[in-house]
Amino acid sequence: MSIPNTDQTEPGEGAFSIRIGDRDVAADRNDELLAAVIGPQYLDEQDPEVLFLMRLEQAIIIATAVQESIVAAAVDAGDLDETTDEVTWTTLLAERETAHPGVRWQHKVPLVLVTSLFAPYTDRDQPIGNIAWVDPIDEIAMLDSLQGLGIIEVLEHDDLVMA
Repeated sequence: MSIPNTDQTEPGEGAFSIRIGDRDVAADRNDELLAAVIGPQYLDEQDPEVLFLMRLEQAIIIATAVQESIVAAAVDAGDLDETTDEVTWTTLLAERETAHPGVRWQHKVPLVLVTSLFAPYTDRDQPIGNIAWVDPIDEIAMLDSLQGLGIIEVLEHDDLVMA
C-alpha cells in the first residue's frame, strides 16, 4: 500500500513522530499524524462527523489492502489453497463493508475488519476470533490500530491527546 507523502514537518519537530514505511513524520497533534495517512485535506475539515467519515473511508481502504496482502501471503505459505472452503474464501475476499464471518472467525488466516461497521455502532454483531481491527472511532484509536497492524510505527510520543 502506498501512502502519499503529505507530512509538513521535518522529523524531530513536534511532540509526536511516526514512521510510515521508510518515511518519518513529526507533528504536534494527532490529527497532523493522521493527515500523513489520510491526506492533507484531513486538516482542512472541522466538522467531527465529516472527520469520522474520512477516517472510516480510510480505515476501509487500509483494511482492504491489509486483507489482500494477508491473503496473498497465506496463499504463498499454503495456508489457503484449492481445498479451502468457499465460505472462508468468500469472507476473506468480500468487500470490507460487507465481510462478516458470523459469530466467530477461527481460521488460521486473520480477517481484517473495521470496528465501526459492527456493534455497538451498527446492528451487526461484532465477531470474535482471529480478527485484526482497524478502529476509526477517533484519532487515537485509529493511530493505535494502525500501529497494531504494522501500518505505522510510533517513534516518539508524549501522552497521545486529542487536538
